Amino acid sequence: MRRSAAWLYGVLAGAALLVGGFSWYEREHLPEPASPQPLWPRLAAYPLTDEEGRPFALESLRRNVVILAFIYTRCPSVCPRLSGVMQELLSGVEVGAPVAALSISLDPERDTGAVLTTYASVYAVAGRTWRYVRPQSQPYAFLTAREVFGVTATTLPGQAEILHNDAFFLIGCEGQVYGPYASTDLEKARKHLQKLISLCERSSSG
Repeated sequence: MRRSAAWLYGVLAGAALLVGGFSWYEREHLPEPASPQPLWPRLAAYPLTDEEGRPFALESLRRNVVILAFIYTRCPSVCPRLSGVMQELLSGVEVGAPVAALSISLDPERDTGAVLTTYASVYAVAGRTWRYVRPQSQPYAFLTAREVFGVTATTLPGQAEILHNDAFFLIGCEGQVYGPYASTDLEKARKHLQKLISLCERSSSG
């Protein structure tokens, strides 16, 4: 009986070490978060509205790994590349995985709910959550990008185009911010996304 009990304890201890070791491996092969503070409380200080003009509830994204970028629908260059990468990342995960995407407009006056809905239809991935939101004004959008994510956005006198970083971010399910990633970093971001999904699923089941 003692030998059986010792064997059982040994198996349980080994399993615990295996799970702990795997979790360590996942975390060890991720970059350090861009900020030690979780994102959601900081972003909550900058009100956002959804495609229907309602206050956007950040709680709807908690406990998901979130792919996040700043875009605007008239953008001729960087934004289509960023949205295309987000589309590829979402397409590469299983339906039902704890993953969502969030695009924040840098041009909220022109990016009305109807405009965002039309833009969203071009990049939509069936069965995945992808939300498009607007800050209350363009200065506020630029402030949110800079203060929360370190993304620079600006306009030049006499020009309508918004200049901004080629950057997107991955948000762990506990709110850790990873990145920025450029639109050329698809494969690196894909690997990090899968690790964050694994960590998220493990934490929710444990």
